[in-house]
Amino acid sequence: MALDMFRSKGLQSVVMGAVIVATVFIFVIQFNPSAGKKAAKITQSCAATVRGTCIEPQDHKAAFMLLVPIDEHGARLIGKAKQMHVPQTALEGLIERELLIDEAHRIGLSATEDEVTDAIISGFLRVSIPADKPEMQVSLQAYDGKRYFGFWFRDPKTKEFDEKVYKRSLKNLVNESEVEFRDFEEHEILAAKMRDLVRAPVRVSETEALESYLAEKSFAVLTYVEVKPAFVARYGTGAATDAEIETWAKKPENEAIVKATIESRQKSPLKDGNLRHILVRVTSADGEKEHAAALAKITEAYARIERGEPFADVARALSDDSSKSKGGSLDTEKTDSFVPSFKLAAEGLKNGEMTHTAIESQFGYHLLMRDDSAHLAKDVTRELYYKSRVDDAARDLATRIAAAMKAGKSGDDAIKAETASLKPIPLLKITLDKTLDRRVAADAGVSEGGASDAGAADASKPTKAEVATLDPAHDDDRPQALSSSSIRRGGEMLPHVNPADAAKVLQFSFEAKDGDAMPEPLRMDGGGYYDIALKEHKLATKEEFEKDRGTYTETLLHARQNEALALYVQRLLDSSKADIKRDESYMAEWTSDAGAAAAEDEEP
Repeated sequence: MALDMFRSKGLQSVVMGAVIVATVFIFVIQFNPSAGKKAAKITQSCAATVRGTCIEPQDHKAAFMLLVPIDEHGARLIGKAKQMHVPQTALEGLIERELLIDEAHRIGLSATEDEVTDAIISGFLRVSIPADKPEMQVSLQAYDGKRYFGFWFRDPKTKEFDEKVYKRSLKNLVNESEVEFRDFEEHEILAAKMRDLVRAPVRVSETEALESYLAEKSFAVLTYVEVKPAFVARYGTGAATDAEIETWAKKPENEAIVKATIESRQKSPLKDGNLRHILVRVTSADGEKEHAAALAKITEAYARIERGEPFADVARALSDDSSKSKGGSLDTEKTDSFVPSFKLAAEGLKNGEMTHTAIESQFGYHLLMRDDSAHLAKDVTRELYYKSRVDDAARDLATRIAAAMKAGKSGDDAIKAETASLKPIPLLKITLDKTLDRRVAADAGVSEGGASDAGAADASKPTKAEVATLDPAHDDDRPQALSSSSIRRGGEMLPHVNPADAAKVLQFSFEAKDGDAMPEPLRMDGGGYYDIALKEHKLATKEEFEKDRGTYTETLLHARQNEALALYVQRLLDSSKADIKRDESYMAEWTSDAGAAAAEDEEP
């Protein structure tokens, strides 16, 4: 009887609303009778407007409160909701809702008073979540845009729906009156009908479900080795002779590249004598490990430049100074303003020369050089030869590792065998700044400009460091045998796999035998090479699919229907861009305290 009375009061509300509309002028202003939906008031603020329809802050706050996570004690976690960007999600859901309602009106759909009443009595309240955020439905427990609040509306004794409890609870739940909330839920139900209409035609055939199952449930795990150009450049190339560079440059395909590069650089000529430097920051207060690491880094810079890489490129990659963005350029040939050790080293350089020790100052370790336009052609030729040689050397090392893996060696054993001949690089000598109160420094030797006796106990001498060389066996860029995550058809591939090779890797993953290796290395996106072996794989079967057919097909259908809905909504959003206005200042109030503390949470 109570439920019947509650349902009948829905009709009474409509009648009373009609009387009020006829007698109170303000309702004529607020409502558009022809459209049956709210329009913006003259003095009204809107969280957003959609095709002229106002989304009032009150409705936005109601949607937000319906989406706020609830802990096990029934407390609403408002601070957490803001951290999860629920205010933005709620507003975008309401914008989507209004677009769907327009479409529903266009084709003649409607929601009845009984449908609103039944939804409220059931306790499953609707609130719109954007179609392109299905993960939010899971995290907010609002599946298919419905969230259960029935416990708010029950009589404490009978545990059944109670109209009085419901009315009292609305204030705390969404801060709306009964009439306002019924209007909110009517809009939600109508939008939900439109969503159902869009999803309804989507079907999944048995063949499609089987193919999807086999692709999704089959997997492979690969062993892969990355051969990086940076590692090979550091240890695997060695110094090139002038004769080797000249022979390379005379080849027709290389000669054209060299000529074009020289012509391009001549358009922005170097200023003769201009100083450049690379700085690795470290101070006298830092420990021995920090000094050793800094010296290792400046040694790497020196080795890369010596092998042909341009000073400017190495500065951009390794320097800790703000001049790195300009390739280390200091835009001056004068030395008056520099600290003593830097000034002394710079004054000893001729155009085109670089320091052959690490110059110490209170800022750290430096490499210095002066620009020389007269050597442009030679420097460009050397640079291009170096790049070509590094790629050739990386491919050669990757090919040898691949051959060893194909012959049956593990990835680790293949790497160890093929890199055993690579030698560590001694750390660069230091030209010490005698004015510094040095606590510790790396013992890599001291140049003529520093202390004369490396073995003396003088405080200005460097002490023994933990790192004495750049060691290929411990280099961060060294080749290592790594295991991939599960590779699936249509899923994620190895990082940096060239798209053109993705199909080749997939075919190998599901057709090769466990332990097999690909015969040739694959070029990585961005440079370098992959060596790949099949660690293990499993192929799903039709028999397995038959056991899971019902559940899997239903899950796949649900996913495809949601994809169709997301595409449909996106088309509505794209076609209505000019008719959607968001109040950025209103939303700024919600986002300014996105890190709200738990103190903002509500008690049960």
